[in-house]
Amino acid sequence: MKKQSWNDIAGDSVAEKMQILGITVGKKTDVRKLGEITDAVGVEAVLYFEKDLAETSTYEADLKDFAGEDEFNRPFVLANSFIRFGSENDPSFPSRLREFPMMISIIEVSERRDGSRVIPYIKGMMPFLDEFDVDAEPEGTFIE
Repeated sequence: MKKQSWNDIAGDSVAEKMQILGITVGKKTDVRKLGEITDAVGVEAVLYFEKDLAETSTYEADLKDFAGEDEFNRPFVLANSFIRFGSENDPSFPSRLREFPMMISIIEVSERRDGSRVIPYIKGMMPFLDEFDVDAEPEGTFIE
């Protein structure tokens, strides 16, 4: 995906701009695509490990609640941090993600404030271990 400014993406709302990028609430997206979007557009893609927290809290509130915690001790992590951590700890991680794409359920798309900056974000829910079906065709889209 080519680098571009968030403001240059067509659409009047965060949801419309995300749809242009292929992100829709209620659908699933490959974790690698979330990383690509982060790199190309500068949005934050955050992965939640706890369903209740993902569905009942806001990302902005969660950042405040877990402000003193290391990123890997929180119940959520940025997509690129997750991919980087997996790759650093297991050299076969990237190839396994290609073979068995990790599909993230999109819970919310919105914006958060960081001082005077407004940062668009994607909130996704990590799949649970029992949801992995290595025989199934991947859902969603991802183009390498």
